[in-house]
Order: sequence, then structure tokens, then C-alpha cells
Amino acid sequence: MIPFPSPLLTLANLPVADGTMQPFEHLLDFKTFASLRRMVAHQQSKPLVKRADFMKIVTLYLPEVAARIEESDFGIVHLEVGALKLATKEAIAGRDYATVRRHLLMIADLFDRADAELYDAIRISYLEGLFLDETSTAYMEARSMLSRPMENILRQSELHLERTRSTAA
Repeated sequence: MIPFPSPLLTLANLPVADGTMQPFEHLLDFKTFASLRRMVAHQQSKPLVKRADFMKIVTLYLPEVAARIEESDFGIVHLEVGALKLATKEAIAGRDYATVRRHLLMIADLFDRADAELYDAIRISYLEGLFLDETSTAYMEARSMLSRPMENILRQSELHLERTRSTAA
């Protein structure tokens, strides 16, 4: 983590580079800079997806899931994401891994560029709702298709659940 100057930090405490005071120069080598530049360029190439865009994307790429959304659920992002979770759950139960992969690829793309509300809905209503406490081979097979960021978030949720259960017992 790069420390930022604070009112309590005097410039005299910062290292001197080439006789001038440059507080961050010693913390950023070219390899780190190049990595940050690639990350920023990648993020700029992907526009932020807002919760209102979720149903547009589902309708375009997964019309069979969009058909499941009832009028009373429309506009409530957790219920819309939950409909996709139910469709994925049915595909897992039927061992239709091609459909599972399509759902997970779309969710992975959205997960990487979702706004805060959509991100939470995907994390809670899809990932946790679909995979927490599931240990069957069909779910393990589906879970192996998760992107690394989604797998990491799911592991964090599992650890939190374990801690909660151990303190309650």
C-alpha cells in the first residue's frame, strides 16, 4: 500500500531522491507502473454496467432467463439476479454445463464492471445463493468454471460464514 502524506507526516521524514523531495518516486518502479497502466487501460475499455442495464444484457444474451422475470420482480435487481440464479441452478441439476458456462461467463463479465448495487446483487443473490453450502459433484464442477475474482469473493463469504457459525456454537 502506498502511504499518502498526512498532516502529521513532515517532509523531513520522506526519503530524498536525487537531492529533491519526491515522496512517491521510490515506491513505484517501472514494472509496477506498467502493470498499473495495463490495469487502467483494461478498465477504461470496459464501461461500467449499472443495475438498470442488467436486464437489457440478460434479455439480449439469455432471453430464456429474461422470460422468467415476472412483472412484480422487474426493477428489483436482487430478484432479477435471483431469476438467473434459479436458471443456473436448474442447469446444474440437469448437468447442462454448456448453459452453466454461458451463465457464468456473462456473470463474470458483469461482475468485473458492475456498479456497487449490481455487484452486491451478483455477490449475494447469485454467487452466495447458488454455491454456499453446496458440496455435490455437479456444483463442484460448476464452481470450477467461476472466474478467479468470483471464486475469491465466494471463498471470503465461506470464511465469513464459518466464523459466524463457530462463534454462534
